[in-house]
Amino acid sequence: MITTSELREHVLTAAEKYDLPLTVKQADTLANHLTIHANRGSGSTVQLTDVQMAALVGIASGESTAETARRIGRTENTVKTHRRTLFAALGARSAGQAVAIAMELGLIVCRTAGAGVSA
Repeated sequence: MITTSELREHVLTAAEKYDLPLTVKQADTLANHLTIHANRGSGSTVQLTDVQMAALVGIASGESTAETARRIGRTENTVKTHRRTLFAALGARSAGQAVAIAMELGLIVCRTAGAGVSA
């Protein structure tokens, strides 16, 4: 499995080699995008349960585990379990990475401040 930082270095090296005007931010964006597809396969789809989606929306909205549990009528431990299975399904190691991957896959759309998160 290739890491984002390894891929970023390859992108920057190729940009320099071919004299392409590429900023570090652009290289990061490309590396993140390519890493997701290189490690998952661009044709793969992720199927999440309704509770995993509710947990994902809670994470993206900044809810605590307790707040998500109250919102969906489950216990905190149940929500924690669904978050773990969500991370595994997305191949994420953190909440932030789960949200980024979900956005990349089109599972959620984050709107501007105050507008909330759509699933």
